[in-house]
Amino acid sequence: MTQPHRRRRRGPLAALAAASLVASGAATATTVAQADTEDASATAVPQAVAAERISGADRYGTAAAVAAEYEGGADVVYIASGTNYADALSARDHAHAAAGSAPLGDNLWHEGDDGGNAAPVLLVTRTQIPGATIAALKSLNPSQIIVVGGTDSVSSKVYDGLSAYAGNVERLAGDDRYETAAAVAERWPAGSPVVFLASGETYPDALTGGAVASRANAPILLTRAGKLPAATAATLADLAPSSVVIVGGTTTINSAVEAAVASIVPDTRRVGGADRYATAQLLAERYEKDVDRAFVATGENYPDALTGSSLAGFEAAPLLLTRANSLPAATRAGLDTVSPQGVAVVGGPQTVSNGVLGTLSAELQSWATSVHLQLLSFNDYHGHLEAEADQTLTEQQDPDQHIVGGVEFLSTKLSELRVGSQDDQTLTVAAGDLIGGSTFLSGMFHDEPAVESLNVLDLDISSVGNHEFDEGTEELLRMQNGGCHPVDGCYFPDEPYAGADFQWLSANVVKKDGSGTLLPGTDVQEIDGVKVGFIGMTLEATPSLVSPGGISTVNFLDEVETANEAAAALQAQGVESIVVLLHEGGYPTGTYNGCEGISGPIVDIQNGLDPAIDALVTGHTHQPYVCTLEDPAGNPRLMTSAAQYGGVVTAADLPIDRTTGDVIREDLAAANHLVIRDELVPDAAETAVLDKWGVLADEMAAEVVGSVAEDITGDSSTCRCEETPMADLIADAILFGTQAPEDGGAQISFMNVGGVRSELLVAPTYAEGPGEITYAEAYDVAPFGNLLVSIDLTGADIKAVLEQQTQPAGTSRPVLALGVSEGFSYTWDGTAAAGDRVSDMALNGVPLEMGETYRVSTLSFLQEGGDNFTAFTNGTNLQGGPEDLANLVAYFGAHPGLTAPGDRVAGL
Repeated sequence: MTQPHRRRRRGPLAALAAASLVASGAATATTVAQADTEDASATAVPQAVAAERISGADRYGTAAAVAAEYEGGADVVYIASGTNYADALSARDHAHAAAGSAPLGDNLWHEGDDGGNAAPVLLVTRTQIPGATIAALKSLNPSQIIVVGGTDSVSSKVYDGLSAYAGNVERLAGDDRYETAAAVAERWPAGSPVVFLASGETYPDALTGGAVASRANAPILLTRAGKLPAATAATLADLAPSSVVIVGGTTTINSAVEAAVASIVPDTRRVGGADRYATAQLLAERYEKDVDRAFVATGENYPDALTGSSLAGFEAAPLLLTRANSLPAATRAGLDTVSPQGVAVVGGPQTVSNGVLGTLSAELQSWATSVHLQLLSFNDYHGHLEAEADQTLTEQQDPDQHIVGGVEFLSTKLSELRVGSQDDQTLTVAAGDLIGGSTFLSGMFHDEPAVESLNVLDLDISSVGNHEFDEGTEELLRMQNGGCHPVDGCYFPDEPYAGADFQWLSANVVKKDGSGTLLPGTDVQEIDGVKVGFIGMTLEATPSLVSPGGISTVNFLDEVETANEAAAALQAQGVESIVVLLHEGGYPTGTYNGCEGISGPIVDIQNGLDPAIDALVTGHTHQPYVCTLEDPAGNPRLMTSAAQYGGVVTAADLPIDRTTGDVIREDLAAANHLVIRDELVPDAAETAVLDKWGVLADEMAAEVVGSVAEDITGDSSTCRCEETPMADLIADAILFGTQAPEDGGAQISFMNVGGVRSELLVAPTYAEGPGEITYAEAYDVAPFGNLLVSIDLTGADIKAVLEQQTQPAGTSRPVLALGVSEGFSYTWDGTAAAGDRVSDMALNGVPLEMGETYRVSTLSFLQEGGDNFTAFTNGTNLQGGPEDLANLVAYFGAHPGLTAPGDRVAGL
């Protein structure tokens, strides 16, 4: 059995590469790939990095030189023809192969696959075992030799002669190359995850595909360009793999063959470029960045590439192709993508010239002296653990209207994207509002389920958002540090809430007593020896968005000033790569992966941030965008946002120069990825979280608390700029709970549209009957846990409150409408000057007097000045009332068969 491959340690290699750039007059004493990684003194000696060559005097000698690269020898060696190449294409070992599902998305192997099933391939003539092959066999000392191909390729004389070098010699062969490939593949178990299919007539695609197949523990089958051979079709049917990957474009394997394969294995994919070099590039792009070593072999004279393909698979490394005397653009691009720390050319100068070797050495200087950080990010999760049946982006953002979201699928998508990076070079971060405004399953348990789900998906860092403060600063600290709820206690007595494994950052949330930030403001992570700093903040306007009583001990500072001061402090610590995680955002006008028409507060913030800051991960507006904007110094800076509720993930590549520690701005790249449920397998660990909390939630959620006779619409998903039936209905509910003298004696009630988080529809939302309102639906409407309060306001104060529906300049939404209770009415003129837009206020048909006092009830959030309705703070004679959800449930019970309220405001 081939020994499992042990990935090279890249840290010392990176230090060696960095030293080479600053060394004066350094000589090429060794290559990066040849450095003694266990000798710490090696990193102190200035060395130059250079591509290496693995070659012998001929193809047989090169195969022997390649075999010598297998650390510790090999238990199994494959022998194939060096003159009839097709059989060698399929020579690969099935060690560690197992049945299972196909890799996720566009990946060609599972997370964690690290090679190890590839064995050396040595070459022979039909009638002789070359001396180089004999020497290699003696050195490798295998226990088993497998000859691939019939006697027309490797004679019985050669077969018999091989018994001198291993105790067990066997042959895998058919009547032709297609049957031989089938004989090799039939050693894999039925139900294998993946089978690769390549051309048996024009070989280059199979060469590069071979390296990928070995990485994926998968066999390669061969086909003709225009017809699927019977042996290949039969083997596909026998193996019944989860997926087939066709390697090569339609000129090498046409669409008819693809259709024939798809009729056997429906999940049939193609990786094919315009030519052999472009196909190799596409395959290479599936590999992690900063791979230890990439291989380059001839795309014109194949035997050297055959044996190199096996070694590349063994090292879990990409193999790219080149012309003899020039490096194709596609090959250079593929190497740029993987940014290898070393490059090995397979074959002598006649197959890959010294000129190409020199070109690769020159390019290697930049690859080896950079490190790539993959930053996976999302925002505005809001405790949305469960997959919602109709969750989509807007039609403008996603014209195809994919169904997205659900933490089981979000976690799987993150795992899929992590395959594209080294294990220690991916960070998962968020931009706030992870909790608060949550769905029933999480919100009813103070968002402990949300945090547990985020721990499972391996979140590393997040900024705080405004909703992190919904239950106040003390509760946020409990969310971070753990402990049972002070009122509700432990939901699982034997398993107290343990807190967040990730760190919330709050650089601009400072304690009024002068003792510093509420939570750490910055965090420094080390990525393969390079420091990366993170600054986490929420929007300065948070006090207008949450109940002021819960944040009375802290101040919220200006975002730009705070970030710039924090960046300077990080630089003083030697940190040059800096990312801001900010819960504030913008509004684009295009699709989920663009930046067209970006506007909003984040634009001004971005323009004011110090050029030392390299990237921004943002949120709050629930919009998706990927922007490259200019910083004040004119350099490109990345700014991203990933919509809401776990429906989108941003994958950003931050290349960092090891010599300066700073991000290479011109190479910044990012893309938003939809979390499309139909394309993903749910993460079982997240399913367990859902099941655990679902047991507690189901009985409470299913209780029927009221009914509707018709749809009542108009929640926070609207523009929030107009009166809606739902907002008026909730205002009626507030009046219901506060109008009795002992409960507050309210006459008029107000409700902000943004606080109404769901609609009430006749069609079932869960499993209830038509028109029934369950406790879960009531919670969906009012998830924030606000208290109802009653205050005295004058008629002038009430007018001032209504005038403040026009929000201050520069805020995210120009108008925030209020729902009003039955019996109160007024007229709104949006074209009038500010301060003159409200008129004709009346209560039960009687005009309000400006100097008269009225009892007004609302949410504590609004009464304390939330949503910039500061005129509410003029109120006196404050009296508390019930919690909003409990009051809403009581209102539903007292008013069966609810209908939508009529308009109470003229013009809004």
